[in-house]
Amino acid sequence: MLIFFMLISLKDIYAQTQTRVGFLPSVNYNQKINKVWEANFKFESRHFVFENSTSQSSVFKYKYSLSDVTALVGRKVGLNSKVILGFLTRIEPEAVTYRTIQQFIFQTKIEKFRVAHRLVTDQTFSSNESTEFRLRYRLSAEIPLSGLKVDVKEFYLKFNTEALHSIQDDEYDLELRAVPNIGYVINDQHKIELGLDNRFASFIDNQTHFTSWLTINWFF
Repeated sequence: MLIFFMLISLKDIYAQTQTRVGFLPSVNYNQKINKVWEANFKFESRHFVFENSTSQSSVFKYKYSLSDVTALVGRKVGLNSKVILGFLTRIEPEAVTYRTIQQFIFQTKIEKFRVAHRLVTDQTFSSNESTEFRLRYRLSAEIPLSGLKVDVKEFYLKFNTEALHSIQDDEYDLELRAVPNIGYVINDQHKIELGLDNRFASFIDNQTHFTSWLTINWFF
């Protein structure tokens, strides 16, 4: 029911913009290696259920898009910061691409809010396209819905906003993302988040693309 009303509203609001809507499930496995090193493995897939553009009528139709497999290794470099390196493999129906990733994360706490800054550079390699270079900055805030911190069997709110700059074949593009989430801590080792991943891209050529996914994220 939530997806149905979301699709109807997006159809009316973004009639003049190329719009795609779908769902984006992911599984995240985190493992501490020692006091300073940690590893993260993530599997994520994209599925579309609605698409429209200025040149065609709206279409409600399921379409599998791609799957990402990511492996990251991080090291603490301060009390509230860490450096992360990693590799992503993107599997599409007709192609496989690869991405190298470099991240710096700094976290702080302001009263009940836990605030995190993430700066990312990555490089995407494909056999039939030029290398794409991206620079990303994400600001996220998390707040417990009860108490001063998030405990087991409690809900919390999280909001991410991100600006993504990309260059490929001397062409520059900008993408903006806004991701509201509600999370629940199941136990000491598992939590789940449900939200909307909204992305606006192609501002530079005045052909704006809007994509919205219903996200379901499992962390353990």
